[in-house]
Amino acid sequence: MKYKVLDIIDFMNNWAKLEYQETWDNSGAQINLNGETSSVTIALDLTDKVIDMAIKNDSKLIITHHPMFFSGLKSIDENTYIGKIIIKAIKNNISIYSAHTSLDIAENGVNDVLCEVIGLNEIEGLSMADSGYMIGKVGYLEKEKLLKDIYLELSEKLNYSNIRIYGDIKNNIKKIAVCGGSGSSMIDDAIKKDVDLYITGDIKHHDAQYAYENNITLMDISHFNGEKLVLNKVASELSKNFEIVTNIIDTNAFEVKVENL
Repeated sequence: MKYKVLDIIDFMNNWAKLEYQETWDNSGAQINLNGETSSVTIALDLTDKVIDMAIKNDSKLIITHHPMFFSGLKSIDENTYIGKIIIKAIKNNISIYSAHTSLDIAENGVNDVLCEVIGLNEIEGLSMADSGYMIGKVGYLEKEKLLKDIYLELSEKLNYSNIRIYGDIKNNIKKIAVCGGSGSSMIDDAIKKDVDLYITGDIKHHDAQYAYENNITLMDISHFNGEKLVLNKVASELSKNFEIVTNIIDTNAFEVKVENL
């Protein structure tokens, strides 16, 4: 069954409301074409391979987490990477929609999915976004856990063994803060909330030192792994509301697997 692309975009806008997004962000329609589709391709980032997959699956709509455009585009040049994929999308009547910080903040968005996977309850916001909404989450485990057990559980659920931990080895963890993606800017908020553990991504050396000095243990699950779980949530929500096929690309487009060298 085919649906108007604009109807699917309206659904996304009602879930991950554009008013939620940070002022620097560019969530929403990136390429907006009138058309219909019976399938949607879902990915974290827009790449040439994602567009090729959409063409293969006859998807006239691609939904990404990270926006295609962050800053103003002054020209479309076929000799540049971004120019090529813009032209390819338009030639194949493919619309592009992105839900970035709007989906981080939305109910059942990026951070709520992380809380669900970790098993947190009594959830509240971590930090006030410049949009006036709460971003990041703080919650409690049903019972205290060892740091090692949390590491092992997340490694399995994320299928990611390179989780990095900074700080003291705490064995009575109960209160946890989370922020999918890059959350080092919220370390102070985690300190104020007096959490036992802060789970996020993109932790730099001096961020880790600062957290250690303030008795906060950090768990870096990487930017990609902190956000990839929401792709399944997007597919699930679309399937509940539209009789369409969803194609999820849940691999890191930029990472070269060592075993493939």
